[in-house]
Amino acid sequence: MKEKDIKPKTEQELANDFIKEYSDLCEKHGFQITVNPAFKSMADTGTFNVVLQTSVGKLPKRTE
Repeated sequence: MKEKDIKPKTEQELANDFIKEYSDLCEKHGFQITVNPAFKSMADTGTFNVVLQTSVGKLPKRTE
């Protein structure tokens, strides 16, 4: 097959590749990226915003 005959991957194919590689990485190291909501106070307005804080956490134990 010639190089110019190769079709570029679609966005969905690229996303699926990323998901597969991320899953493999998580399994290899036993950790995953986690996201937790938190409230952040705005200066002197008395209002709060919800922000997402990312961290690394252990993968849950599999129950198979």
